[in-house]
Amino acid sequence: MTDRMLGAGFAALGVVLLVMSIQLPAPMAATRISYGPGFFPTILSIVIVVAGVVMCALNAPEPAYEDEDDDSESSGMSYWRPCVVGLAAIAYIMLVGIVGFPVLAAIILFILLKMGKVGTGLSALIALIGALVIYLIFARLLLVPLPLGVMSPLGGYL
Repeated sequence: MTDRMLGAGFAALGVVLLVMSIQLPAPMAATRISYGPGFFPTILSIVIVVAGVVMCALNAPEPAYEDEDDDSESSGMSYWRPCVVGLAAIAYIMLVGIVGFPVLAAIILFILLKMGKVGTGLSALIALIGALVIYLIFARLLLVPLPLGVMSPLGGYL
């Protein structure tokens, strides 16, 4: 799969997400929040469309090589990373209510960083700090209710 095809796929996915996010309901009149549930998905889908278009536009066609240097690419093992990302998304959907966002986000982020060949110590540090910062931004700043799961007793401190 070429970068242009991948970029076109992301752009198409972004358009679908944009159409779906625009259809989300407006914020309730009784709340002090001026943005609704479609605010973040709309921004994210626009970023995905722009990134896909840029990926299509900036990448020249790749030359075809007969002999591959990487055995994993030619044996079909190049698809395990997207599968791990998909499984991480499914695990998040199924377990976030039980485990909680901060713990599950840190675990998933650690796994994805290790998959990207980041060192263990640095992966753990980035995962812990990243999960906490993301939780604080969404739960405290944007007022998005994120489940705490096993960390519910610490809810007053977070």
